[in-house]
Parts: sequence; C-alpha cells; structure tokens
Amino acid sequence: MKTFMVEVQLPNEPPQEFFTLIPSQRAMVVELLTKRKFLSYTLSADRSKVWIVMVAQSQSEALVLLEQQPMDKFFSYHFTELMFHDMAGAMFPAVSLN
Repeated sequence: MKTFMVEVQLPNEPPQEFFTLIPSQRAMVVELLTKRKFLSYTLSADRSKVWIVMVAQSQSEALVLLEQQPMDKFFSYHFTELMFHDMAGAMFPAVSLN
C-alpha cells in the first residue's frame, strides 16, 4: 500500500448544495477513518483547503475512492505520495489509570 497526502481545494463561493452535503460528507469521512482508508482529515481555518492522508494501492485507486465522496464535484485534488506518515497519537497506546 502507498500513502498519499491529498490537498483538496474547496470552492471560494460554494453554492447552497455544498452546505446541504456536509452531514453526508462528514459521515463518509468518519467511515473512511474507521476503515483506515483515511489516516487524517484536516480543514484549514479559512475553509479553503482540506488535507487528507490516505492509503491506497495507487493514485488512481485513491482517486476512485475520493470520487465517491458526496462533495466530490466541488473538490479539486493534488496528490503527493509520501515516504511515511507518523502521528503522535498513533505511536503510543493510550494509558488507562484503571
């Protein structure tokens, strides 16, 4: 499997349809995070970009998965293949005080 950083450009002035799709978009993102297809999903403070770290066999497979998102028709993608992706929370198990 390969790891990709996907930069998603959001529309400057989204139509009303864009906002009605937010709940279904969020549900799909949670599903893809749960299935570990997406490793992270980050929205910029100015709401102009989203960064997704995802895993797929190839860039074309990644694109097929991304195109299933409810908001896909409003997105444009830029892919960068990553050598590795480390995350602080993923390195160490949570400590339980019980």
